[in-house]
Parts: sequence; C-alpha cells; structure tokens
Amino acid sequence: MNKKILLILILSFIIRIYFSFGAYHPDLGNHLDWGKKFWEYGPKRFYGATFWGVSWPNQPPGTMYLWAIMSKINFWLQDTFWKINLAVQFFPSNIIPFVQKNLPPALVKLPSILTDLGIGYLIYLFIGNLKFKKKKIWGKPLLAASLFLFNPVVIYNSSIWGQTDSLINFLFLLGVYLLLIKKNVFWGVFWILFSFYFKVSLLIFIPLMLVVLWKKFRTQPKAILSLISVFLLFVILSLPFSYKSPIKWLIDLYRTRILGGQGNMLTANAFNFWGLIFGIDFSRTDEGWFIGLSYRNWGYLFFAFFYLTILIKLIKTKFSINSIMASFVLISFASFLFMTNMHERYLYPAFPYMAVLVALSGLPFLFYNLVSLLHWLNLYHLWYYPDWPLLRSVIESNDLIFTRIFSALLLLLFLIFFLNFLRNDSSQKLTQKV
Repeated sequence: MNKKILLILILSFIIRIYFSFGAYHPDLGNHLDWGKKFWEYGPKRFYGATFWGVSWPNQPPGTMYLWAIMSKINFWLQDTFWKINLAVQFFPSNIIPFVQKNLPPALVKLPSILTDLGIGYLIYLFIGNLKFKKKKIWGKPLLAASLFLFNPVVIYNSSIWGQTDSLINFLFLLGVYLLLIKKNVFWGVFWILFSFYFKVSLLIFIPLMLVVLWKKFRTQPKAILSLISVFLLFVILSLPFSYKSPIKWLIDLYRTRILGGQGNMLTANAFNFWGLIFGIDFSRTDEGWFIGLSYRNWGYLFFAFFYLTILIKLIKTKFSINSIMASFVLISFASFLFMTNMHERYLYPAFPYMAVLVALSGLPFLFYNLVSLLHWLNLYHLWYYPDWPLLRSVIESNDLIFTRIFSALLLLLFLIFFLNFLRNDSSQKLTQKV
C-alpha cells in the first residue's frame, strides 16, 4: 500500500476514534438494544417481538447480525476489563465506569468508521486505476480520498452520530469499482446487491446500474449468476429467522417492515423541495393532495422526470467516468430533494462520487464545499450537537426561515449542476471510458 494513502487512512481513523467518544445520538439506543435483544429473543422471535427498549427493528437482517456481533464484542471487552480489574491490584479501577458508559456507543460506531476508511481507499483505487490520454493524474487519487475522508459531514455521520450510511455505501461502491474499473461483472453485481441485505436506500441507483450493464456488458450471464448467488446467500443467512419458509419470510419482511414501515412524513427533517415549500413540519404527511395527485406521487413524478432525463443524457454520451459519476451525484440529489419522507442523512450517497468528480476536474471545489456545509447544517438541525447556542438560535429564528433558505440553496445547486450536465459532454474532458 502506498505510504501516503496509508498515512491518510491512519490519520482519518484517529480523528474518527477521537470523536466517537462522548456523543450519544438517540439512534444509538436502537443499535444497542437490537444487538442485545438479538441474543435475548433469538433470531426466530426477533422481528416478531413486541417489547423493545427504543423502537422495533425496521432494518434488514444484515444490520441486525452486525449489531448482534458488536453486542458480543462489547460483552467480551467489558468482561475482560472487569477480570483484569479484579486480578491486577494496581489496575486503575476508575477506568471501569468510563468503559461501561462509553465503550458500547463507541463500538457500534466502529463498523461505520471502518467502512468510511474503506470508501476512502476505494476512491483512491478508483482514480488510481484510470488511464487518461494527455491528462496527468498525479496526486488526484490522494486528493479525492482526502476530500471524502476529511469531510466534516462524513466524520459527523459515522463517528459522532453513529449512522450506517457508510456501510451500505461501501458495499455498493465496492461493486461499482469492481464492475467499472476491474470489469468483474460477477463480483461487481454481487456486492451491489448484497448491500440491500443491510439497507435498501441505494435502490435508487438500480436503474442507472442496469443501463450501465446493458450498455457496456450486454446480456452478461455472470450478472444472472451473481443475482442467483446473492439470492441464495440471502436465503441461507435468513434461515435462523425462519428455517421453514425463509423466502416467504424475506418477502414479507421487506414488503411490510423494511419498505412498508418507513413512515409518511412529507419531509423527515430534510432540507429539500418540500422543506422549502412547507418548512420542516413533522405533522404534515405526504398524503396531502395537489392538482389530483398526492404529494408522495408528485415526489415520484419529479424524481422520475430528472432520473429519465439523466439516463437519456448518459446514454447519448460516451459513458465516461465523469458522466457516470455525475449521474450518481444527480440521482442522489434528485431523490433527496423531491422524494417525500426523506431524512437529513439521505444525501450521503452523493459525497463519494462528488469527491471523485472534484479530483477529476468534473466538479468545482466550491460546489463540493457549499453542499457539504449545507448538508452539515441539515445534520446539525434538531440534534444540535455540539451545543452551539448562537448557531442554534440562528437556525431556529423567524419561524425556521433559515431552513427554507438552506433548502432553496441546495435546490439551486442541484439545478445548476443538472443543467450543466445536460449542456456539456463530460467525456470531452476525460477520455477514459468504462
């Protein structure tokens, strides 16, 4: 491994570990409770249980396996510290209360921290494996990795909040890297699909990946073989939950609990189109009507319009790395801005691809910084950690007018990038194609 990227990874890891202690978002209570209850109830009774410390599990089995493993590691470490404390006379006993309080939340953040680093390294490999004509790429892989790894919104999401967005995006990006750069259809498709065993939020990219597969690999039998392999793996991993009918159980789980149990708020604290029009109002649902359509269906309509336009433009281009990366960014933006029930975190998938674009001169550095700032303000809103009274008072002033302003700015940045994408053939800048 290159010494420079190794140094960047080590430094970013140290920063994340430092911030992982102390901050406790309420979501961590879910992760800790699910991991503990997995062993108490057992897999077979897990999803059907009615008593939960925080809320019932609404994520796929892969995530529950993860929290169960972290729960066991926490138990083992706590037990080890306690045994050392009893066996070693000079062991500082005041460490025990600190460990008991801070180790569990820090541990459940660890998978997100490690997959943060994995994304950074994949970005480094992604650009490092490109070959350009008349185009120097010296330093660009390190730049792109650094742009992602040291971005405050990425650190905030994984190390402070403790969310798992980096986990699913790592698995998906691994598949994209293997598919586009290594031309490995089987493993590329495999990791993309396997990410859905943890969360399904990246389903928005499936039409894009189908177009890429169709355009560049045609009817690859390996893609079908990979699909079958992932399906069988899903079934095998789900046997502990329902050994008699795992396929039916999986279908019911995804249909009713994962996809069907996500709420119906117009905006779940996202600075988006709906936040601009109606403000951040959790009492307003997406079941309201406007000109014969519900807000939810208007969201689908807006998203479909932008998605279809992006795909048409992509098909007309030469499928350069720039155009594909831009498509990922725009689809992430369109989903976040126009779909209903969007949480503040759901713009995260755009950031790995934006980092690649900035390094390849396909996106202005100022654009990346502005989006990062606005997204961080969105993450900060409501939780307000760390507690900065002045910033909080500004955000909450004048009936939350600034949340509408931030929403408008994000919408404006999206439209600027979208129109620029339609006007320009990004393959003119970079001759590397997939």
